Formats: sequence, C-alpha cells, structure tokens
Amino acid sequence: MARRKARYAGRVRIASLVLLAACGGGSAVTPHDAARADATVTDAPATPPHLVVYVSGNAPTIAYYDFDLATGALTSVGQVTAFAANPSFLALTRTRLYAVSEDTDRVGAYAVDPRTGALAFIDDVSSGGQGPAHVAVDRTGAFVFAAGYTDGMVAVLPVRADGGVTAASSTLEAGANAHMIIADPANKFVFVPCKGADYIAQYRFDAATGALVPNATPTVPTAAGAGPRHLAFAPNGAFAYVIAESASTLSAFAYDAVPGRLTGLQSVSSRAPGATGANTGAEVVVHPTGKFVYASNRGDNTISVFATGADGKVTFVGQVATGLTPRSFTLDPTGAWMLVANQDSGSITTFALDPSTGMPSPVGPPVAFTKPSFVGFITLP
Repeated sequence: MARRKARYAGRVRIASLVLLAACGGGSAVTPHDAARADATVTDAPATPPHLVVYVSGNAPTIAYYDFDLATGALTSVGQVTAFAANPSFLALTRTRLYAVSEDTDRVGAYAVDPRTGALAFIDDVSSGGQGPAHVAVDRTGAFVFAAGYTDGMVAVLPVRADGGVTAASSTLEAGANAHMIIADPANKFVFVPCKGADYIAQYRFDAATGALVPNATPTVPTAAGAGPRHLAFAPNGAFAYVIAESASTLSAFAYDAVPGRLTGLQSVSSRAPGATGANTGAEVVVHPTGKFVYASNRGDNTISVFATGADGKVTFVGQVATGLTPRSFTLDPTGAWMLVANQDSGSITTFALDPSTGMPSPVGPPVAFTKPSFVGFITLP
C-alpha cells in the first residue's frame, strides 16, 4: 500500500508540473490563460490541479464530476437541465462551456464556476445550420464554431464579453454531412471533415473578424466512401489524423501551416488486424506527447492504439475493450488517463495509460449516464 501511495503521489506531482507548464486543459487558450504560465516548473506546488469532467449526450442534462488525478476516480458534483433537448456535443474553455442541440439547431452558452465547475446558463442562439453535430471554440475563445450535419453548413458565432454567443457572423456550405469544425494550432486556418462528401474542407480564418474564406486548395479528398468524421492535430502541429466513420480507417496527414494545407501520408484500418463484422469509426485523439494516436470503434467496441513515427505515420500497437458504442473519448491534460463515453452501455469508463506503450488499462467501475455522446475535461483556474 505504501508503494502504491508513493506511486500515486509521484503521478500527481508530475501531472501538476505538466499542467502548469502547458497552461491549462481547455479546447481554447485565451490571453488570460496564457498569462498564467509565468510560474516556473521549479515553483510548482505539489497540490494537484482541479480537473472537472463534463458529460452530455442524448439526455436532458449536462453532468459534471470532480476528477482525481491520482486514482482516476470520478465524483459526481452536479448536473443542470440542458438549454435544449439532447446536447450531443460540447466545447470547453477554462471558463465557458458551449453545447449544441441537434434537435433544435441551437448553440447554448454556460459560465463555469471557477471554484466548483458548476454551470450557469447564459443564452442560446441559432447554430446557423441544421442538425449541428459539432461545436468548437477558436484558440482565443473569441468565436464559437458549429458544423451542421444535416445541411452541411458551418457557422462562426462571436462570443460576447460575458461569454454568451451572438448570431452567426459567417456561414458557409462546407459539404455534405459536415461532421466537425476545428481551427489549426496557429488559429489561422479551419478544417471541416465532411462525411457525405468524402473530403476535408479547408478555410482561411481571420481571428480578428471571424471571417471564413475557402482556402486556395478548398478541399482535400479522402477515399471514396470513407466518410471522414473527426480530425485531431499532433501537438507539434506538423501532422493531423482523421477517423473515417464509414470505412473505419485512420488517416495521417502532413500539415503545412504556411498555406494551411493537409497532404495525405497514409491510411490504415482503425480496427485490430483480423476484425470482422459491422463497425463504424467515431473519435480520434492524439496523446499530449504526440507518441500515440487513439481511435474508437463502434461495433468492435474498442479503442485502438497506434504509435507515431517521426514521419507522422502510425503503427498499430493494440486495442482495449470498452462499453458498447464508444462514441466519444478524451485524455486528461497530462496524458495519464482516458475517459470513454459508451453511448449504448450508458456509461463512462476510465482507463490508465501506460506511458511507454500507450496502452489503456481499465480502472474502477463505470459511471452511469444516459446515452453519453461527449466527455471532456476542464482545468479550473
């Protein structure tokens, strides 16, 4: 037991240093967040950071939990009734939460209590498209992006000083079944995987005005029938990875940040060798070290683990069983833990990640939640 406690204490200490050096775990880092990086690693306190986990899906609520960085345990803190039915996807910053409702074509904004992580509703507006499947925030926190799956429209919604959103300042038709919208690490370009069009739309993004303009090369094709769904950038910004829903493939791309262009490098199955039966790819996540890429498989009900090479290409390492239909999953900001939202099991499962192999190991009993489709972390200020 003493050895176990010492190991957990060491993990907390390392995680605290990583978090302070990285300056937060939200999907958007604001200038205020950047100012917090003044403390040096040698001055970092041993007290672990306060991580809160948010879960939503095909349910009437958004729930939040305290996360124990030493043990991986989730402790329920509370929940709020969502602003609209079925808030299927969330976007998180250190102080705000944004949700989309595919049923009502709306985006809702919430303030995050910096002490507890509790949510306070601010307002909601039209998402600028039909059936929004994804919401994201630009790297400054000044704009919210929404991708409409039903009509292929993407929208940019300015964020007010109070964190609320205003009507879309820019809308464009990205392509059939726009499934995600994400800014590149430099916040100069935006990418939209379009499942029904079998391409990734590429845009120039003006972070001062929120304007989106098709890039010189407006689309990057994927294989016919692949159904590109989600995209994740490597920490170094040199590569990106795309999970294809229909073909169950994981594709690696080189990324040239000057023209904002993706170039295909490789496409492999997201499934384990020899896997059979029906399956669809769902989510892709890159480890904070850039050493591993993870892909979820709905049907196989697994997370596949891939190691990355210096050239950005991936090699299959192994897989781990999850609950039924792992629609979404996330890593904590230190890369020590993985949380998986199992839609048809109605559960969130926790895995510890091996730092050498990247392989997940299940920890503790699952946490119940009705049809979860999103799980994500916020590091409170």
